[in-house]
Amino acid sequence: MTMVQFDRVGKRYPGGKEALSGISFELARGEFAFLTGHSGAGKSTLLKLMMLMERPSRGQVFVDGQNLGRLRPGQIPYLRRKVGVVFQNHQLLFDRSVYDNVALPLQIAGYTPAEAGRRVRAALDSVGLLGMEKRNPIELSGGEQQRVGIAPCGGEQTGAAAGR
Repeated sequence: MTMVQFDRVGKRYPGGKEALSGISFELARGEFAFLTGHSGAGKSTLLKLMMLMERPSRGQVFVDGQNLGRLRPGQIPYLRRKVGVVFQNHQLLFDRSVYDNVALPLQIAGYTPAEAGRRVRAALDSVGLLGMEKRNPIELSGGEQQRVGIAPCGGEQTGAAAGR
């Protein structure tokens, strides 16, 4: 089954900068893909389109059979639970503990504190950081910060295209 499909996708930013033009590809569920290219080639734009952080100027993007162009704003959080993206800057909150960084998406999703705690510990264990819950992200190495950033993905997400 196709997990991600881009059909003649283009993205033009205000001011005329064209980041993507006529991009078409498919990724099957469970397939790994590596997105490479020079600075400014459109790698981040492509990932942002997949997560609906941005919308294409033309073409269609599908994730898990859903046409993203037809999703209402309230449906976007459910889409993002299906796709795991690891950002270069880790997207961590440095005024919160490792535990709180991993727990935040679960709290937003409405998990009880007990269930969120169980999932946080399981996620941290899966990335080799169990026992570091009380530490501040600034105390961790870059690689450990990266693992905190992907720990919330350890639950129900599918994450086919982002290298998980």
